[in-house]
Amino acid sequence: MTKKEIYKQVFQMLEQKRNNKIFVAERNKSIALSNSEYFNLDFKEKILNMEIGKLKFEGEDYSQKEDELQRIKEEQQEVLKSLNLLGKDLEPQFECQKCKDTGIFENSICSCAAQMANNIVMQGCGVDLSKVPTLKDYDYKFFDDEKEQSFAKKCVKILTDYVNNLNSLEMKNVVMCGASGTGKTYLTRCIAKEFVQKGYTTLFISAFDLNNMFLEEHLSSNDQKDHLKDLIETDCLIIDDLGTEPMRKNVTKEYLLLLLNERLTKNKATIITSNLSPEQILNKYEERIFSRIFNKRSSLILEFNGKNNRLKK
Repeated sequence: MTKKEIYKQVFQMLEQKRNNKIFVAERNKSIALSNSEYFNLDFKEKILNMEIGKLKFEGEDYSQKEDELQRIKEEQQEVLKSLNLLGKDLEPQFECQKCKDTGIFENSICSCAAQMANNIVMQGCGVDLSKVPTLKDYDYKFFDDEKEQSFAKKCVKILTDYVNNLNSLEMKNVVMCGASGTGKTYLTRCIAKEFVQKGYTTLFISAFDLNNMFLEEHLSSNDQKDHLKDLIETDCLIIDDLGTEPMRKNVTKEYLLLLLNERLTKNKATIITSNLSPEQILNKYEERIFSRIFNKRSSLILEFNGKNNRLKK
């Protein structure tokens, strides 16, 4: 989903939520006013408010009227209690007191709407990020080798700068390649969480699943060819384990090239991990794809050469 589509969904949800709150309040008010005792007290309250307003305007003492108004309000509360209602039940109980569930506060997107959009991105990014730390909280205990820890810290620093300065960077893409079990996927999940928290639309997909989407696109009729829309439009696309997918003739290379070209043209961030070396990627995907992945003008390249830490006991 694009940001526009996400916020359209957010505002639809907020509108429904707001309308429900208003409906409940109006229903409760109708119940209260159908009670003759409450109806009369409500009428007296309105008259007293008008009289107090007039006395204030004329500079006269209105303390007695205020005392009378207070007594009426107390009587109203007793009547409402007999109807299993509270005074607050007669007004919409909006969840956000700043924007009153409109999603707009002081001519800007309210924090409640931004959080809802963030939750939608989190749920739709393709991977569970609930227990994934941010780069700031990255756990270096995964590495028991001092040299590997040092390299991981260097990567985290580079990637933190990358995430924080994404909009101003020319190099929007990141390639992490090298040995299996060296923390590449874990790092990309941390990056995904950072992106989501900053409000970027983010998709995390394995190369295997991506290849299946390419096949669906290839086999679909012309009026149904929209499988790649979200992959092209998302702010950040993370492709994990490039090279593990089966190579399908007229599909894998062709659609990968199309996807990379579209994202480069739109200046979108693409992060790729692979257990293959740059040379192996060149041999497997050929020059056209290799040049787009490893273009030093548009890609930050990190090569991982440590041991497989998944095999630790």
